Amino acid sequence: MDNLDEPCGVKDISSTFVYANKAYHDLLNLPKGYNVTGRLDSELPATTSEYASMFQAHDRLVEKTAKRRSSLEIHPFGREQQLKAYFFDKTPFPDSSGKTVGTFFHGRKAEHLSLRFYTKGDKAESLLLTLPSIIFSEIEWMIIFYLRSHLCRKEIAIKMNRSEGYIKNIIAMIYDKAGVTNTRMLIDFIREKGWHRYVPEQLLTHHHRILP
Repeated sequence: MDNLDEPCGVKDISSTFVYANKAYHDLLNLPKGYNVTGRLDSELPATTSEYASMFQAHDRLVEKTAKRRSSLEIHPFGREQQLKAYFFDKTPFPDSSGKTVGTFFHGRKAEHLSLRFYTKGDKAESLLLTLPSIIFSEIEWMIIFYLRSHLCRKEIAIKMNRSEGYIKNIIAMIYDKAGVTNTRMLIDFIREKGWHRYVPEQLLTHHHRILP
């Protein structure tokens, strides 16, 4: 499993780590040579440690139902410790006799998320976490998101710690690239392209949710 690009590992019935591959160590940005074996999530030098009780509840649910259960995890991940979203699937881990002796977990980067995890109501859409097009830079996409959220230039400048003049210039560049002359036209342009589902990952907050 150490050769797998995606994080995975095994915990026993007390949620103590039995094994975790290199990709998992890298995801949590654990110190070089650090060994998770015999430790709990709460003991790891990682930002996810404060969610240990939730992870353990997830483990118990998997063991009790004997079924795969998945969770959505949004935490600072990787060497850069940037907020990223991952789906983690957990399944019962049996011994040679078939008895459940723990859980096997496997994480995969969440390229799309359902808005039902963040909004109320029956309507569900797909939330895109990766840049939908290179026509705009990351900064421009961030400003587009704020414009779509109905923030004015001054509010955007405050959120991005930039001058209002800087934001005004970037917005003008965005309009030029999109071939529009105002925010309403820009929003329509983004929706027509199907890019309205994009949300910058850095705007996501810590999140843990067991999926149905």
